[in-house]
Amino acid sequence: MVFACGGHHNSSGWAAADFLYHGIPAFFYLSASVALARVTLDLRGGKAAKGIKDYKLDISAVVFSYVATLLYFIHTILSALRWKTF
Repeated sequence: MVFACGGHHNSSGWAAADFLYHGIPAFFYLSASVALARVTLDLRGGKAAKGIKDYKLDISAVVFSYVATLLYFIHTILSALRWKTF
């Protein structure tokens, strides 16, 4: 909102805060995505009907978590580029 409203007044402090605000969650999203992918691989051998359903749900959760991670990393890179222009 600060950047959209022009309240940053070309301050590098706001750009650095934006970079950190998206960089830290990108790292945590990546670590959570890797852990979730590992758990999903462990569920792969489930033979029961509930096991297959949980496995399919976990696959969709892994895909979504990697998409969210990618978007956070893209935003972090764009924030870093904006930070360098101030």
